[in-house]
Amino acid sequence: MAEKPDSTLPPERMLRLQAEFAAHLRDPGNCPAPEGVEDRRMAVYRRLFFGNLRNLMARNFPVLRRLLDDVEWDGLIRELMVAHRSTTPLFPEIGSELLAFMAGPGEHWLGDRPWMAELVHWEYLETLARLHESEPPEPRPAGPERSDYAPALNPTLQMARYQWPVHQIRPAFVPDQPLDQPVNLLVYRRHDDRVAFERVNDFTLQFLLRMQSNRNSTGLVLLQALAEELNISPPDRVIEAGFGMLQHLSQREVISPILPA
Repeated sequence: MAEKPDSTLPPERMLRLQAEFAAHLRDPGNCPAPEGVEDRRMAVYRRLFFGNLRNLMARNFPVLRRLLDDVEWDGLIRELMVAHRSTTPLFPEIGSELLAFMAGPGEHWLGDRPWMAELVHWEYLETLARLHESEPPEPRPAGPERSDYAPALNPTLQMARYQWPVHQIRPAFVPDQPLDQPVNLLVYRRHDDRVAFERVNDFTLQFLLRMQSNRNSTGLVLLQALAEELNISPPDRVIEAGFGMLQHLSQREVISPILPA
């Protein structure tokens, strides 16, 4: 009969038991199970612990999962368990742990897969958008653009710039060279809960980043500041093109309908 931990155990013995139990679940090949615990019982925990993490990560990174065979995937998850210590208790953020692992002890996985770190980041952003607790705004007919209107970002919006075509990677296409020019990608959730993707140029990305840090500024102020930053004078052409960009982003639900400031 297995010994049952209870409140009568000395604190130091309880802590040692917990540490041995956790170490064995993470790395059963190198860390023995606590003494007195039947292996049949431990096998249930080993199977559940590994299987749950394996499946959870597969849901967070479906493209990466399809690119790795079962042996490689299981090896990745096992090494993540052994070499990395998670810090988040939140399931929607569990993907960030694989990101941290790739930047540390798991960096060797990038040897013949130099695109892997960016793919993991891109799939993590998709999960953040899909599970974001905020509700995207309801779409409304876009009215005429005015200089005193201030746009607002879709609160689920995630954006990043990549050296690899992460939005195209799949089993049938694995790139062997980075892009000649980086790609700017957006991912966000629409009002109908569908996840949407958008590829944007540098100007649009810079505008959205400026919106993010200047949430109460009008579209005109943001466009004027961006024209000045890009050293474009006079800024009229930038402003005219910018209002067309705002119209497109509003229709795509990247930003909310243009509202009075």
